[in-house]
Amino acid sequence: MTFGDFLYYTGFHVEYTAVRVGRGLAALAHGAARALLTLLAVVLRPAVRAADSFKAALTHPRQLAGYAVPLLAAGVLAWFVRTALARPFVLRVEVGGQVVGYVTDEQAFDAARADVQARLTGVAGWNVQPAYTLVMADADTRPMTERETADAILRAAGGEITTIDRDSRFNLILRVADYGAYNNFIPADQISARINSSAFTFTGNAEVGQLYEETDANGAGYYSYVLLFRDVIYNGGGNSVPINLSYLNSTMAMQQLSVTLGQCVDEDPDTPNLMIRASSYGNEAVVAGTPFTLTLTLYATGGQENLNDVVISLTLPDGITMTSGSLSSYLGTMAPKSTRDVSFSLTPSAGFTGGVANITVNSVGTGADTNKAVTGMSTTISVPVSQPDRFELGQLELSDSITLGDSASVTLNFVNKGRNALSNLEATLSGDNLGADTTVQYIGNLNAGSSNSVDFDMTPTQEGTCNGTITLTYEDANGTLKTVSKDFSFSVQPAMDYGNSGDMDSNMDDMQPQQTGLPLWAYLAIGAAVIVVVVVIVVVVRKKKKAAALAKLEEGNDEDI
Repeated sequence: MTFGDFLYYTGFHVEYTAVRVGRGLAALAHGAARALLTLLAVVLRPAVRAADSFKAALTHPRQLAGYAVPLLAAGVLAWFVRTALARPFVLRVEVGGQVVGYVTDEQAFDAARADVQARLTGVAGWNVQPAYTLVMADADTRPMTERETADAILRAAGGEITTIDRDSRFNLILRVADYGAYNNFIPADQISARINSSAFTFTGNAEVGQLYEETDANGAGYYSYVLLFRDVIYNGGGNSVPINLSYLNSTMAMQQLSVTLGQCVDEDPDTPNLMIRASSYGNEAVVAGTPFTLTLTLYATGGQENLNDVVISLTLPDGITMTSGSLSSYLGTMAPKSTRDVSFSLTPSAGFTGGVANITVNSVGTGADTNKAVTGMSTTISVPVSQPDRFELGQLELSDSITLGDSASVTLNFVNKGRNALSNLEATLSGDNLGADTTVQYIGNLNAGSSNSVDFDMTPTQEGTCNGTITLTYEDANGTLKTVSKDFSFSVQPAMDYGNSGDMDSNMDDMQPQQTGLPLWAYLAIGAAVIVVVVVIVVVVRKKKKAAALAKLEEGNDEDI
Protein backbone atom coordinates (compact mmCIF):
# COMPACT_ATOMS: atom_id res chain seq x y z
CA MET A 1 0.00 0.00 0.00
CA THR A 2 1.34 3.33 -1.02
CA PHE A 3 1.33 6.39 1.25
CA GLY A 4 -1.46 7.94 -0.81
CA ASP A 5 -3.61 4.84 -0.37
CA PHE A 6 -3.05 5.08 3.40
CA LEU A 7 -4.20 8.66 3.49
CA TYR A 8 -7.28 7.88 1.43
CA TYR A 9 -8.16 4.95 3.67
CA THR A 10 -7.79 6.99 6.87
CA GLY A 11 -9.84 9.92 5.56
CA PHE A 12 -12.62 7.69 4.32
CA HIS A 13 -13.02 5.93 7.70
CA VAL A 14 -12.90 9.19 9.72
CA GLU A 15 -15.58 10.74 7.54
CA TYR A 16 -17.76 7.64 7.69
CA THR A 17 -17.49 7.47 11.52
CA ALA A 18 -18.43 11.14 11.87
CA VAL A 19 -21.50 10.68 9.69
CA ARG A 20 -22.63 7.70 11.77
CA VAL A 21 -22.20 9.58 15.06
CA GLY A 22 -24.08 12.60 13.76
CA ARG A 23 -26.99 10.48 12.61
CA GLY A 24 -27.12 8.74 16.03
CA LEU A 25 -27.17 12.03 17.91
CA ALA A 26 -29.91 13.40 15.72
CA ALA A 27 -32.04 10.30 16.30
CA LEU A 28 -31.45 10.58 20.06
CA ALA A 29 -32.45 14.24 20.16
CA HIS A 30 -35.59 13.51 18.14
CA GLY A 31 -36.57 10.74 20.55
CA ALA A 32 -35.92 12.97 23.59
CA ALA A 33 -38.07 15.73 22.17
CA ARG A 34 -40.94 13.37 21.57
CA ALA A 35 -40.60 11.99 25.12
CA LEU A 36 -40.60 15.50 26.60
CA LEU A 37 -43.70 16.48 24.68
CA THR A 38 -45.44 13.33 25.84
CA LEU A 39 -44.42 14.03 29.47
CA LEU A 40 -45.69 17.61 29.27
CA ALA A 41 -48.95 16.40 27.88
CA VAL A 42 -49.33 13.95 30.77
CA VAL A 43 -48.37 16.57 33.38
CA LEU A 44 -50.46 19.38 32.00
CA ARG A 45 -53.48 17.24 31.19
CA PRO A 46 -54.91 17.50 34.77
CA ALA A 47 -54.34 21.23 34.82
CA VAL A 48 -55.99 21.66 31.41
CA ARG A 49 -58.91 19.52 32.47
CA ALA A 50 -59.14 21.40 35.80
CA ALA A 51 -59.12 24.70 33.94
CA ASP A 52 -61.88 23.48 31.68
CA SER A 53 -63.84 22.19 34.67
CA PHE A 54 -63.31 25.47 36.58
CA LYS A 55 -64.41 27.43 33.53
CA ALA A 56 -67.55 25.31 33.38
CA ALA A 57 -68.06 25.64 37.18
CA LEU A 58 -68.14 29.41 36.90
CA THR A 59 -71.66 29.02 35.54
CA HIS A 60 -72.62 26.52 38.33
CA PRO A 61 -72.04 27.88 41.94
CA ARG A 62 -72.24 24.45 43.60
CA GLN A 63 -69.38 23.12 41.53
CA LEU A 64 -67.37 26.29 42.33
CA ALA A 65 -67.79 25.67 46.09
CA GLY A 66 -66.39 22.19 45.67
CA TYR A 67 -63.18 23.73 44.37
CA ALA A 68 -62.99 26.61 46.87
CA VAL A 69 -63.27 24.57 50.08
CA PRO A 70 -60.17 22.36 49.51
CA LEU A 71 -58.15 25.39 48.43
CA LEU A 72 -59.16 27.30 51.60
CA ALA A 73 -58.32 24.32 53.82
CA ALA A 74 -54.89 24.04 52.20
CA GLY A 75 -54.24 27.74 52.83
CA VAL A 76 -55.26 27.51 56.49
CA LEU A 77 -53.02 24.49 56.97
CA ALA A 78 -50.06 26.27 55.41
CA TRP A 79 -50.61 29.36 57.61
CA PHE A 80 -50.86 27.29 60.81
CA VAL A 81 -47.76 25.27 60.08
CA ARG A 82 -45.77 28.37 59.24
CA THR A 83 -46.95 30.32 62.31
CA ALA A 84 -46.50 27.44 64.74
CA LEU A 85 -43.04 26.60 63.51
CA ALA A 86 -42.00 30.27 63.59
CA ARG A 87 -42.81 30.65 67.32
CA PRO A 88 -39.74 30.07 69.55
CA PHE A 89 -39.52 27.33 72.11
CA VAL A 90 -37.49 27.34 75.33
CA LEU A 91 -36.51 24.77 77.94
CA ARG A 92 -37.95 25.04 81.43
CA VAL A 93 -35.26 23.98 83.92
CA GLU A 94 -36.03 22.31 87.22
CA VAL A 95 -33.43 21.54 89.92
CA GLY A 96 -34.55 19.43 92.87
CA GLY A 97 -38.18 19.88 91.87
CA GLN A 98 -37.84 23.68 91.84
CA VAL A 99 -38.19 25.69 88.64
CA VAL A 100 -35.07 27.85 88.35
CA GLY A 101 -35.87 29.48 85.00
CA TYR A 102 -35.76 29.07 81.26
CA VAL A 103 -32.87 28.58 78.84
CA THR A 104 -32.62 28.42 75.08
CA ASP A 105 -30.92 25.02 75.00
CA GLU A 106 -29.11 22.50 77.19
CA GLN A 107 -25.75 23.97 76.28
CA ALA A 108 -26.77 27.25 77.95
CA PHE A 109 -27.47 25.43 81.22
CA ASP A 110 -24.21 23.48 80.97
CA ALA A 111 -22.31 26.76 80.54
CA ALA A 112 -24.05 28.22 83.62
CA ARG A 113 -23.26 25.08 85.61
CA ALA A 114 -19.61 25.41 84.59
CA ASP A 115 -19.77 29.04 85.72
CA VAL A 116 -20.96 27.94 89.15
CA GLN A 117 -18.21 25.31 89.26
CA ALA A 118 -15.65 28.04 88.51
CA ARG A 119 -17.04 30.22 91.28
CA LEU A 120 -16.76 27.40 93.80
CA THR A 121 -13.00 27.10 93.63
CA GLY A 122 -11.72 23.73 94.74
CA VAL A 123 -15.13 22.08 95.03
CA ALA A 124 -14.71 18.60 93.58
CA GLY A 125 -17.66 16.39 92.73
CA TRP A 126 -20.24 19.16 93.07
CA ASN A 127 -22.94 18.70 90.44
CA VAL A 128 -26.54 19.61 89.67
CA GLN A 129 -28.79 17.37 87.59
CA PRO A 130 -31.54 19.40 85.91
CA ALA A 131 -34.85 18.30 84.39
CA TYR A 132 -35.92 19.94 81.11
CA THR A 133 -39.41 20.59 79.72
CA LEU A 134 -40.02 22.04 76.25
CA VAL A 135 -42.44 24.97 76.43
CA MET A 136 -43.48 27.70 74.04
CA ALA A 137 -41.80 31.03 74.67
CA ASP A 138 -43.86 34.02 75.78
CA ALA A 139 -43.48 37.09 77.97
CA ASP A 140 -43.26 34.97 81.13
CA THR A 141 -40.66 32.55 79.82
CA ARG A 142 -37.81 34.94 78.93
CA PRO A 143 -34.57 32.96 78.55
CA MET A 144 -32.04 33.77 81.27
CA THR A 145 -28.48 34.84 80.65
CA GLU A 146 -25.61 32.64 81.76
CA ARG A 147 -25.07 34.77 84.87
CA GLU A 148 -28.77 34.69 85.79
CA THR A 149 -28.87 30.93 85.33
CA ALA A 150 -25.79 30.47 87.52
CA ASP A 151 -27.33 32.58 90.28
CA ALA A 152 -30.57 30.60 90.01
CA ILE A 153 -28.61 27.35 90.36
CA LEU A 154 -26.91 28.65 93.49
CA ARG A 155 -30.22 29.71 95.00
CA ALA A 156 -31.76 26.35 94.22
CA ALA A 157 -28.75 24.49 95.60
CA GLY A 158 -28.75 26.65 98.74
CA GLY A 159 -32.38 25.89 99.42
CA GLU A 160 -32.03 22.14 99.40
CA ILE A 161 -31.65 21.93 103.23
CA THR A 162 -34.89 22.77 104.98
CA THR A 163 -33.83 22.03 108.58
CA ILE A 164 -30.49 22.38 110.37
CA ASP A 165 -30.42 20.60 113.69
CA ARG A 166 -27.87 21.02 116.44
CA ASP A 167 -24.54 19.23 115.76
CA SER A 168 -25.41 18.81 112.08
CA ARG A 169 -23.05 19.74 109.27
CA PHE A 170 -23.88 21.77 106.19
CA ASN A 171 -22.26 23.82 103.40
CA LEU A 172 -23.01 27.53 103.40
CA ILE A 173 -22.86 29.28 100.01
CA LEU A 174 -23.12 33.08 99.88
CA ARG A 175 -22.93 35.54 97.01
CA VAL A 176 -21.22 38.80 98.00
CA ALA A 177 -21.35 42.24 96.37
CA ASP A 178 -18.03 43.83 97.39
CA TYR A 179 -17.59 47.50 96.55
CA GLY A 180 -14.43 47.95 98.62
CA ALA A 181 -12.49 45.18 96.89
CA TYR A 182 -13.51 46.58 93.48
CA ASN A 183 -12.43 50.15 94.28
CA ASN A 184 -9.07 49.00 95.68
CA PHE A 185 -8.33 46.31 93.05
CA ILE A 186 -8.16 43.47 95.61
CA PRO A 187 -7.67 40.05 93.93
CA ALA A 188 -9.53 36.93 95.05
CA ASP A 189 -6.50 35.36 96.74
CA GLN A 190 -6.28 38.32 99.15
CA ILE A 191 -9.89 38.08 100.37
CA SER A 192 -10.34 36.24 103.68
CA ALA A 193 -13.74 35.33 105.18
CA ARG A 194 -14.28 33.78 108.63
CA ILE A 195 -17.35 32.92 110.67
CA ASN A 196 -17.33 34.81 113.98
CA SER A 197 -19.95 33.00 116.06
CA SER A 198 -19.96 30.45 118.84
CA ALA A 199 -23.20 29.08 117.43
CA PHE A 200 -21.33 27.77 114.39
CA THR A 201 -17.99 26.00 114.14
CA PHE A 202 -15.91 26.56 111.03
CA THR A 203 -12.15 26.25 110.96
CA GLY A 204 -10.10 28.31 108.53
CA ASN A 205 -11.20 30.62 105.75
CA ALA A 206 -13.99 30.32 103.23
CA GLU A 207 -13.25 29.37 99.65
CA VAL A 208 -13.50 32.47 97.44
CA GLY A 209 -14.79 32.05 93.91
CA GLN A 210 -13.95 33.95 90.76
CA LEU A 211 -14.47 37.73 90.82
CA TYR A 212 -16.95 39.23 88.36
CA GLU A 213 -17.22 42.95 87.65
CA GLU A 214 -20.79 44.22 88.04
CA THR A 215 -22.54 47.60 88.03
CA ASP A 216 -25.46 48.54 90.24
CA ALA A 217 -28.46 50.70 89.34
CA ASN A 218 -26.55 53.88 90.25
CA GLY A 219 -23.63 53.02 87.97
CA ALA A 220 -21.25 52.09 90.81
CA GLY A 221 -18.96 49.13 90.15
CA TYR A 222 -18.48 46.19 92.49
CA TYR A 223 -17.10 42.64 92.57
CA SER A 224 -19.58 39.77 92.66
CA TYR A 225 -18.21 36.51 93.98
CA VAL A 226 -19.19 33.40 95.93
CA LEU A 227 -18.06 32.36 99.41
CA LEU A 228 -18.19 28.64 100.26
CA PHE A 229 -18.03 27.58 103.90
CA ARG A 230 -17.65 23.80 103.81
CA ASP A 231 -18.69 21.47 106.66
CA VAL A 232 -20.02 24.11 109.03
CA ILE A 233 -21.19 22.63 112.36
CA TYR A 234 -24.26 24.09 114.02
CA ASN A 235 -23.70 24.26 117.79
CA GLY A 236 -27.01 25.86 118.66
CA GLY A 237 -27.60 29.15 120.41
CA GLY A 238 -28.89 31.24 117.52
CA ASN A 239 -29.36 31.33 113.78
CA SER A 240 -27.38 34.48 112.94
CA VAL A 241 -24.05 33.87 111.13
CA PRO A 242 -21.71 36.90 111.53
CA ILE A 243 -18.87 36.90 109.00
CA ASN A 244 -15.63 38.89 109.14
CA LEU A 245 -14.42 39.86 105.68
CA SER A 246 -10.80 41.05 105.67
CA TYR A 247 -8.25 41.81 102.96
CA LEU A 248 -4.69 40.51 103.15
CA ASN A 249 -1.72 42.73 102.25
CA SER A 250 -3.99 45.75 102.27
CA THR A 251 -4.85 48.59 104.63
CA MET A 252 -8.57 48.29 103.90
CA ALA A 253 -10.79 48.03 106.95
CA MET A 254 -12.36 44.70 107.85
CA GLN A 255 -15.96 44.35 106.67
CA GLN A 256 -18.61 42.66 108.79
CA LEU A 257 -21.78 41.10 107.46
CA SER A 258 -24.39 38.82 108.95
CA VAL A 259 -26.66 36.14 107.47
CA THR A 260 -29.71 34.69 109.19
CA LEU A 261 -30.39 30.99 108.59
CA GLY A 262 -34.06 30.27 109.13
CA GLN A 263 -33.41 26.53 108.80
CA CYS A 264 -31.65 26.38 112.18
CA VAL A 265 -33.77 24.65 114.83
CA ASP A 266 -32.58 24.94 118.42
CA GLU A 267 -33.67 25.68 121.95
CA ASP A 268 -31.78 28.12 124.11
CA PRO A 269 -29.06 26.36 126.14
CA ASP A 270 -28.87 26.73 129.90
CA THR A 271 -25.64 28.78 129.80
CA PRO A 272 -25.15 31.61 127.28
CA ASN A 273 -22.02 31.95 125.22
CA LEU A 274 -19.95 35.03 124.38
CA MET A 275 -19.14 36.52 120.99
CA ILE A 276 -18.02 39.80 119.46
CA ARG A 277 -20.99 41.27 117.63
CA ALA A 278 -19.38 44.50 116.34
CA SER A 279 -16.05 46.32 116.34
CA SER A 280 -14.96 49.81 115.39
CA TYR A 281 -11.72 51.79 115.25
CA GLY A 282 -13.01 54.92 113.48
CA ASN A 283 -13.99 55.84 109.97
CA GLU A 284 -10.49 56.20 108.54
CA ALA A 285 -7.38 54.06 108.44
CA VAL A 286 -5.22 54.34 111.52
CA VAL A 287 -2.00 56.33 111.04
CA ALA A 288 1.24 54.96 112.46
CA GLY A 289 2.29 56.80 115.60
CA THR A 290 -1.25 58.12 116.21
CA PRO A 291 -3.39 56.69 119.08
CA PHE A 292 -6.79 55.22 118.23
CA THR A 293 -9.68 53.70 120.18
CA LEU A 294 -10.81 50.14 119.49
CA THR A 295 -14.46 49.73 120.50
CA LEU A 296 -15.91 46.23 120.84
CA THR A 297 -19.48 45.07 121.40
CA LEU A 298 -19.61 41.84 123.41
CA TYR A 299 -22.80 39.80 123.08
CA ALA A 300 -24.12 37.08 125.41
CA THR A 301 -26.22 34.59 123.47
CA GLY A 302 -29.56 33.21 124.62
CA GLY A 303 -29.70 31.01 127.72
CA GLN A 304 -31.44 30.29 131.01
CA GLU A 305 -28.93 31.96 133.36
CA ASN A 306 -26.71 35.00 133.66
CA LEU A 307 -22.97 35.05 133.17
CA ASN A 308 -20.79 36.27 136.03
CA ASP A 309 -17.19 37.48 136.08
CA VAL A 310 -17.17 38.30 132.36
CA VAL A 311 -13.73 39.43 131.22
CA ILE A 312 -12.67 40.56 127.76
CA SER A 313 -8.98 40.76 126.81
CA LEU A 314 -6.72 41.57 123.87
CA THR A 315 -3.64 39.94 122.39
CA LEU A 316 -1.65 42.58 120.50
CA PRO A 317 0.76 41.99 117.61
CA ASP A 318 4.26 43.46 117.47
CA GLY A 319 4.25 47.21 116.93
CA ILE A 320 0.92 47.82 118.73
CA THR A 321 0.93 48.95 122.36
CA MET A 322 -1.57 50.17 124.92
CA THR A 323 -1.82 53.96 125.09
CA SER A 324 -3.31 53.72 128.56
CA GLY A 325 -5.16 51.21 130.70
CA SER A 326 -4.95 47.41 130.68
CA LEU A 327 -5.16 44.68 128.06
CA SER A 328 -8.17 43.20 129.85
CA SER A 329 -11.44 44.67 131.09
CA TYR A 330 -13.71 43.24 133.77
CA LEU A 331 -17.40 43.56 132.79
CA GLY A 332 -19.02 41.73 135.69
CA THR A 333 -22.47 40.18 135.07
CA MET A 334 -24.22 39.90 131.70
CA ALA A 335 -27.77 38.71 131.15
CA PRO A 336 -28.67 36.40 128.23
CA LYS A 337 -29.07 38.21 124.89
CA SER A 338 -27.48 41.37 126.26
CA THR A 339 -24.57 43.44 124.96
CA ARG A 340 -21.77 45.43 126.57
CA ASP A 341 -19.49 47.96 124.91
CA VAL A 342 -15.84 48.17 125.92
CA SER A 343 -13.04 50.37 124.56
CA PHE A 344 -9.25 50.03 124.47
CA SER A 345 -6.83 52.87 123.74
CA LEU A 346 -4.05 51.61 121.45
CA THR A 347 -1.11 53.15 119.59
CA PRO A 348 0.79 51.71 116.62
CA SER A 349 4.48 52.49 116.62
CA ALA A 350 5.75 55.19 114.27
CA GLY A 351 7.77 52.56 112.42
CA PHE A 352 4.87 50.13 111.93
CA THR A 353 4.95 48.99 108.30
CA GLY A 354 2.94 45.78 108.52
CA GLY A 355 -0.07 47.33 106.79
CA VAL A 356 -2.65 45.49 108.92
CA ALA A 357 -2.58 44.88 112.65
CA ASN A 358 -4.38 41.64 113.58
CA ILE A 359 -5.68 42.02 117.14
CA THR A 360 -7.05 38.90 118.85
CA VAL A 361 -10.04 39.32 121.19
CA ASN A 362 -10.81 36.73 123.90
CA SER A 363 -13.66 36.59 126.40
CA VAL A 364 -14.51 34.37 129.36
CA GLY A 365 -17.30 34.08 131.93
CA THR A 366 -19.00 31.72 134.37
CA GLY A 367 -22.63 30.56 134.56
CA ALA A 368 -24.36 32.18 137.54
CA ASP A 369 -26.34 29.01 138.45
CA THR A 370 -24.33 26.16 136.97
CA ASN A 371 -20.83 27.63 137.54
CA LYS A 372 -20.07 26.43 134.01
CA ALA A 373 -16.96 28.06 132.56
CA VAL A 374 -17.66 29.79 129.27
CA THR A 375 -14.92 30.64 126.80
CA GLY A 376 -16.10 32.89 124.03
CA MET A 377 -15.06 32.41 120.45
CA SER A 378 -11.64 33.95 119.75
CA THR A 379 -12.03 36.75 117.23
CA THR A 380 -9.38 38.49 115.13
CA ILE A 381 -9.93 42.18 114.39
CA SER A 382 -7.93 43.46 111.41
CA VAL A 383 -7.02 47.13 111.77
CA PRO A 384 -5.35 48.81 108.75
CA VAL A 385 -2.38 50.97 109.74
CA SER A 386 -0.88 53.35 107.24
CA GLN A 387 2.22 55.49 107.33
CA PRO A 388 1.66 59.27 107.09
CA ASP A 389 2.04 60.69 103.62
CA ARG A 390 5.14 62.90 103.63
CA PHE A 391 5.54 63.62 99.95
CA GLU A 392 6.89 67.18 99.69
CA LEU A 393 7.64 69.55 96.84
CA GLY A 394 11.03 71.23 96.85
CA GLN A 395 12.51 74.33 95.25
CA LEU A 396 11.32 75.35 91.79
CA GLU A 397 14.13 76.44 89.45
CA LEU A 398 13.21 79.00 86.75
CA SER A 399 14.59 82.25 85.31
CA ASP A 400 12.64 85.41 86.13
CA SER A 401 12.52 86.54 82.49
CA ILE A 402 13.49 85.41 79.02
CA THR A 403 13.58 87.00 75.56
CA LEU A 404 10.84 86.23 73.08
CA GLY A 405 11.97 83.39 70.85
CA ASP A 406 14.30 81.86 73.44
CA SER A 407 13.59 78.68 75.40
CA ALA A 408 13.31 78.33 79.16
CA SER A 409 13.40 75.29 81.41
CA VAL A 410 11.45 74.87 84.65
CA THR A 411 12.59 72.26 87.18
CA LEU A 412 10.59 71.05 90.17
CA ASN A 413 12.30 68.98 92.88
CA PHE A 414 10.37 66.63 95.18
CA VAL A 415 11.14 64.10 97.91
CA ASN A 416 9.34 61.19 99.61
CA LYS A 417 10.06 61.54 103.33
CA GLY A 418 7.57 58.82 104.28
CA ARG A 419 8.23 55.15 105.01
CA ASN A 420 6.17 53.76 102.12
CA ALA A 421 6.84 53.90 98.42
CA LEU A 422 4.65 55.97 96.12
CA SER A 423 3.33 54.48 92.89
CA ASN A 424 2.46 55.76 89.41
CA LEU A 425 3.91 59.24 89.88
CA GLU A 426 3.01 61.51 86.96
CA ALA A 427 3.77 65.20 86.27
CA THR A 428 1.56 67.51 84.21
CA LEU A 429 2.36 71.03 82.96
CA SER A 430 -0.50 73.46 82.40
CA GLY A 431 -0.75 77.19 81.66
CA ASP A 432 -1.10 79.77 78.87
CA ASN A 433 1.52 80.81 76.32
CA LEU A 434 4.04 78.24 77.58
CA GLY A 435 4.78 76.70 74.18
CA ALA A 436 5.78 73.33 75.67
CA ASP A 437 5.99 70.33 73.35
CA THR A 438 5.74 67.87 76.27
CA THR A 439 3.14 68.55 78.97
CA VAL A 440 2.84 65.11 80.63
CA GLN A 441 5.69 62.97 82.00
CA TYR A 442 5.32 59.56 83.68
CA ILE A 443 7.94 59.25 86.41
CA GLY A 444 6.94 55.89 87.92
CA ASN A 445 7.51 54.80 91.52
CA LEU A 446 9.32 56.77 94.21
CA ASN A 447 10.77 54.73 97.07
CA ALA A 448 10.78 55.88 100.66
CA GLY A 449 13.56 58.38 101.36
CA SER A 450 14.15 59.04 97.66
CA SER A 451 14.11 62.34 95.79
CA ASN A 452 13.75 63.22 92.14
CA SER A 453 12.90 66.11 89.84
CA VAL A 454 10.96 66.83 86.67
CA ASP A 455 11.92 69.26 83.88
CA PHE A 456 9.76 70.95 81.26
CA ASP A 457 11.09 72.99 78.30
CA MET A 458 9.05 76.01 77.20
CA THR A 459 9.23 78.38 74.23
CA PRO A 460 6.64 81.17 74.64
CA THR A 461 5.25 82.76 71.49
CA GLN A 462 3.97 86.03 72.97
CA GLU A 463 5.34 88.82 75.14
CA GLY A 464 4.10 89.42 78.67
CA THR A 465 3.76 87.41 81.86
CA CYS A 466 3.42 83.61 81.63
CA ASN A 467 1.69 81.71 84.45
CA GLY A 468 1.92 77.96 84.74
CA THR A 469 1.33 75.07 87.13
CA ILE A 470 3.13 71.76 87.60
CA THR A 471 0.77 69.11 89.00
CA LEU A 472 2.00 65.80 90.44
CA THR A 473 -0.40 62.87 90.88
CA TYR A 474 0.48 59.61 92.63
CA GLU A 475 -0.96 56.65 94.53
CA ASP A 476 -0.08 56.24 98.19
CA ALA A 477 0.40 52.94 100.00
CA ASN A 478 -3.37 52.56 100.38
CA GLY A 479 -3.94 52.94 96.65
CA THR A 480 -5.54 56.37 97.14
CA LEU A 481 -4.94 58.82 94.31
CA LYS A 482 -3.48 62.12 95.55
CA THR A 483 -2.55 65.38 93.84
CA VAL A 484 -0.11 68.20 94.68
CA SER A 485 0.77 71.21 92.55
CA LYS A 486 3.02 74.25 92.43
CA ASP A 487 2.49 77.49 90.50
CA PHE A 488 5.16 79.57 88.77
CA SER A 489 5.42 82.68 86.59
CA PHE A 490 8.00 84.52 84.47
CA SER A 491 8.06 87.41 82.03
CA VAL A 492 8.80 87.34 78.31
CA GLN A 493 10.71 90.40 77.07
CA PRO A 494 10.48 91.63 73.44
CA ALA A 495 13.27 90.63 71.09
CA MET A 496 15.74 93.39 69.99
CA ASP A 497 15.16 94.72 66.41
CA TYR A 498 18.48 95.57 64.69
CA GLY A 499 17.00 96.64 61.34
CA ASN A 500 19.36 96.67 58.21
CA SER A 501 23.15 96.43 58.30
CA GLY A 502 23.69 100.19 57.86
CA ASP A 503 21.49 100.99 60.76
CA MET A 504 23.21 98.25 62.69
CA ASP A 505 26.62 99.87 62.09
CA SER A 506 25.32 103.27 63.07
CA ASN A 507 23.71 101.76 66.14
CA MET A 508 26.96 100.04 66.98
CA ASP A 509 28.75 103.38 66.64
CA ASP A 510 26.17 104.98 68.86
CA MET A 511 26.64 102.21 71.32
CA GLN A 512 30.43 102.99 71.63
CA PRO A 513 31.16 104.74 74.91
CA GLN A 514 32.00 108.47 74.55
CA GLN A 515 35.43 109.66 75.68
CA THR A 516 35.48 111.81 78.80
CA GLY A 517 38.34 113.70 80.60
CA LEU A 518 41.79 114.71 79.11
CA PRO A 519 42.82 113.61 75.62
CA LEU A 520 45.57 111.08 75.11
CA TRP A 521 48.29 113.59 74.17
CA ALA A 522 47.77 115.38 77.47
CA TYR A 523 48.43 112.19 79.37
CA LEU A 524 51.60 111.63 77.29
CA ALA A 525 52.88 115.14 78.00
CA ILE A 526 52.26 114.78 81.70
CA GLY A 527 54.12 111.48 81.68
CA ALA A 528 57.11 113.02 79.87
CA ALA A 529 57.22 115.93 82.33
CA VAL A 530 57.19 113.55 85.25
CA ILE A 531 60.08 111.62 83.74
CA VAL A 532 62.12 114.85 83.19
CA VAL A 533 61.54 115.92 86.78
CA VAL A 534 62.66 112.55 88.06
CA VAL A 535 65.82 112.68 85.92
CA VAL A 536 66.69 116.20 87.13
CA ILE A 537 66.21 115.16 90.73
CA VAL A 538 68.48 112.16 90.27
CA VAL A 539 71.22 114.30 88.60
CA VAL A 540 71.09 116.92 91.34
CA VAL A 541 71.32 114.34 94.05
CA ARG A 542 74.28 112.65 92.42
CA LYS A 543 76.12 116.00 92.02
CA LYS A 544 75.63 116.85 95.70
CA LYS A 545 76.90 113.44 96.77
CA LYS A 546 79.97 113.83 94.49
CA ALA A 547 80.75 117.35 95.82
CA ALA A 548 80.53 116.12 99.38
CA ALA A 549 82.87 113.24 98.66
CA LEU A 550 85.48 115.56 97.05
CA ALA A 551 85.32 117.97 99.99
CA LYS A 552 85.92 115.16 102.44
CA LEU A 553 88.86 113.96 100.37
CA GLU A 554 90.49 117.40 100.38
CA GLU A 555 90.16 117.65 104.13
CA GLY A 556 92.00 114.37 104.49
CA ASN A 557 94.84 115.53 102.29
CA ASP A 558 95.29 118.71 104.41
CA GLU A 559 95.63 116.67 107.59
CA ASP A 560 98.35 114.51 106.04
CA ILE A 561 100.39 117.57 105.19
